[in-house]
Amino acid sequence: MIITRLSYGKDLISEIKRVCEEKEIKTGWFIVIGALKNATYGFYDQSLKQYMKSSFDKECEITSCTGNVSFLDNKIFVHAHINFADEKGDVRGGHLFKGEIFAAEIIIFDYEQKLIRKFDRETNLKLWKK
Repeated sequence: MIITRLSYGKDLISEIKRVCEEKEIKTGWFIVIGALKNATYGFYDQSLKQYMKSSFDKECEITSCTGNVSFLDNKIFVHAHINFADEKGDVRGGHLFKGEIFAAEIIIFDYEQKLIRKFDRETNLKLWKK
């Protein structure tokens, strides 16, 4: 298990990947709390088989952020979902593409099993191999 603080001003996904590379985590699950300056998130449209992206370009509080770490094309792949609240407490969320860190703390639970992603034709997503 890794517990650490992520760097101010950096991208949340990139920072999680960096920590995993430094700590040699190949597969794991994580939880993040903190705040972002902005975020790009999305909803996967199952009929179109593509992500519909949205941007939130102001301060927000992370109310929940969980995800996993696996491998795609022999590289660490971070998959995260996020919920975040604005100053009024209105919550948005979905698949996290990027977010500029104001403050973030993370716990990563690492596993020995190496999970690998591959393209799935039915969903048009890169999912864990069975």
